[in-house]
Amino acid sequence: MLFDQEGGGHRADRRGLAGSLGGAGVEDLRSLWRPLLVRRLAPLDRGGEVDLADLARELSGAVVCALLGSGADPRAVAGAAAEAAAASVRSHLPGPRRPRAEAAAARAADRLRRLLGPAGEALPAMVAVAAVNTTVAALPRAVAWCADAGLWEQAADEALRPVLADELLRVTSASPLLPRVAAADGVVGGCPVRGGDRLLLVARHAAGAHRRDPDALRPAGPAVDRLVFGAGPHACPGARLARAQLADVLGALAPYRPVVTRARVDRGAALPGWRVLTVRAGVSEAGA
Repeated sequence: MLFDQEGGGHRADRRGLAGSLGGAGVEDLRSLWRPLLVRRLAPLDRGGEVDLADLARELSGAVVCALLGSGADPRAVAGAAAEAAAASVRSHLPGPRRPRAEAAAARAADRLRRLLGPAGEALPAMVAVAAVNTTVAALPRAVAWCADAGLWEQAADEALRPVLADELLRVTSASPLLPRVAAADGVVGGCPVRGGDRLLLVARHAAGAHRRDPDALRPAGPAVDRLVFGAGPHACPGARLARAQLADVLGALAPYRPVVTRARVDRGAALPGWRVLTVRAGVSEAGA
């Protein structure tokens, strides 16, 4: 359902999400995650460490529960959404069919649906899978890049911070591949494409992530950086939310100039990301 929706049902579902993910809806959600950031980043004030991957899981689960009006535990929702996505990917991998993979994916999706609310409703589970997995993939990777490239000065600048968030989302590209179906015959890069052909678009290449590093002073620009969210009727409705969320995370971290102390990749996740990404404060503004 996440990748194959089309037609009237697809448009109706997007309209249903539009209000929650528009400007006013995102501002309401900001009032939820900003106190969470203050609480979770407090150990940095005391010389402690914070696992940004764990923070991203809690933050994404809390946002999903708020979006869906669910009283479920945010961490449980994040865990179930991650497992549902990973199981679905395993069941669709090319090559020999994996015994029981489809059954495992169905069970994982059912657990997520039951956790979120009335059984049988697929849309809440779809929203949870998309929001949790892209957030958990994007936020820690963006923070790690910011630390490695020394971009905290840009993150601390209120004018540059939203631009830097766009740039980091462009290069990390939480959904690096976008499955699509050709609407009509055509030619792409000299290769003929027939209407109905199933395509995999490499979003990070379209956005130039393999050619230019993130830089808020010399950004790629909206015509390019927005490509990681797709285009047309299938563009990600959560793009505004993703930008605001990352900008606030960068703003909360910038005074600490964090450095990465431990990183462990998540090899079982549906999207590229870190299982653990621990940071501690580097040089703070107060100590500069």
